[in-house]
Amino acid sequence: LLLNLPANDMFHIVAIMDRLSTDGTEVIEISGSTWEVVANYPEMDFGDGATFEWFLEEVSYRYPSDKLAVTAWDHGYAWRYISDDTTSGSRISMPELQRAIENAGVYIDVLAFDACNMAAVEVAYQLSLTGLVGIMVGSEESVPTTGFPYDLMLMPTALDTTRTPAQMAVDMVQGFEAYYAPQTWATTVALSAVNISAISESSSVFYEWVDAMRSYLPVYETNYKQALNDAYCAWATHYHVDMADLGDALLADSLVTDTDFRSATSEMVSAIDGSILDAWGGKYAEDSRGLTLWWGWGGDWNYYADAYTEVAFATDTGWWSFLDEYN
Repeated sequence: LLLNLPANDMFHIVAIMDRLSTDGTEVIEISGSTWEVVANYPEMDFGDGATFEWFLEEVSYRYPSDKLAVTAWDHGYAWRYISDDTTSGSRISMPELQRAIENAGVYIDVLAFDACNMAAVEVAYQLSLTGLVGIMVGSEESVPTTGFPYDLMLMPTALDTTRTPAQMAVDMVQGFEAYYAPQTWATTVALSAVNISAISESSSVFYEWVDAMRSYLPVYETNYKQALNDAYCAWATHYHVDMADLGDALLADSLVTDTDFRSATSEMVSAIDGSILDAWGGKYAEDSRGLTLWWGWGGDWNYYADAYTEVAFATDTGWWSFLDEYN
């Protein structure tokens, strides 16, 4: 699909690939309907944050630019990992991703994930800590095997390179919608563009909301469970809940009356909604608002609780402690 984009001297497309079918790593330049392998390297571990760090440094050195968009294509699993390397079996955790970006020191205007479930507040928050990511594009849901329709998503920028990163990110969401909306089977697909700076600026709002959730757990535990049941959850679970929809479900409960709690929840919803540049969901994902939050309970909590302690949002806000008390 990238070959469908017109050639433009001001718009460079570069792919660094580790194919399962061959040894080695290739750097490929794409221009119009042609592509060329311009460099070869030994086999690399794409499940290692150090490889992503090298990639950012390589792109910055070979292709200096005023605006940089990076897409990571592979398997993703929200806060757990991005990029599952089939050969090594390794994956990039969120702390690894943060370190890779910080060590490379390369500013990324738009970081997109052509991977499942990466539109999570934990991912956005971890990226915000780098100070080197402007906008994140990702899906709360599973991304179909057909992946991103890159021609539709990038065409406006290929034709007009003066478009801002925010405009490009919105173009990506709208191009995704244009491709998947007519597909009758694509009922639970979704994509959102998130302003990472807004997430950073809202950190105190998240801290206060989590503090309220913990303080009122003895009073509202039953109401929490009902809100979790009522709110939109990604990929048919009740673990990865849409954060803004969860807040609205709590606010819609007439039995949740404490004014401080309601104020903290309302501010959280406004912060999440205010960070979303654009979002779209299919027929059964229309209530997805842009970012999920992991509400682990039962077996899911027991299995992943230890790993969740490595996630910055979980520890910085106290959300891990809330879940521990809840469980």
